[in-house]
Amino acid sequence: MRIVFEQELTKLNNTVINMGADLEILIKQMIEVIIQDNEDIAPEIINNDIHFDLLELEIEQSCVKLIMTQQPLAKDLRKIISSFKIVTDMERIADQCRDICMYAIHLKDGEWSRDIAYKRNIEKMARRVENMLKNTMDSFINEDIEKLQAVRDYDDKIDDNFEKIWNELVQEMKSNISFTKKGAKYIMIIKYLERIADHITNIAEWFIYDLTGQYIKYID
Repeated sequence: MRIVFEQELTKLNNTVINMGADLEILIKQMIEVIIQDNEDIAPEIINNDIHFDLLELEIEQSCVKLIMTQQPLAKDLRKIISSFKIVTDMERIADQCRDICMYAIHLKDGEWSRDIAYKRNIEKMARRVENMLKNTMDSFINEDIEKLQAVRDYDDKIDDNFEKIWNELVQEMKSNISFTKKGAKYIMIIKYLERIADHITNIAEWFIYDLTGQYIKYID
């Protein structure tokens, strides 16, 4: 019976990791839509939201089943609880990638120019979010607690990016009235990027709980 339970726990862990890998691909595609005006993949990202909804449901049901039918030890229960929490944040990241694409497809204006400060900084912000998720998933797989804790430093940098770009966009909107509608869409994009970073931070915190039993929001 214990062997079957451990197999189910391993399956749960692998499903969470695979969902994270799918998210890494999704964020990479989302950046293509923003930076490269790649409208062709935007509908795929928008329609792919159901994939993450179903994964979230599958993992949540697995967690409930394991708790209801088994008697998990403390360490096992941590794995189940953290998985249940993590997939909620992962699904929300997928939602926000979809929302970013829905704004980005209305901003097609030719070649992405890095000579424009706000565009250069939006790209930097998006790349940081991409690296933040990759580092989080890799650190969990390698059980690197120190690197998982460092994810919060990434989040601080994303917050700084948001403030900087927001100010740049507001200044552009003040000096160029025709930019107002477009500027508002860019502001929504950076807001969603900031939220994605917040969700990744949550994921890192739950990974730390899974590995150590400490939920760092309660001990900071």
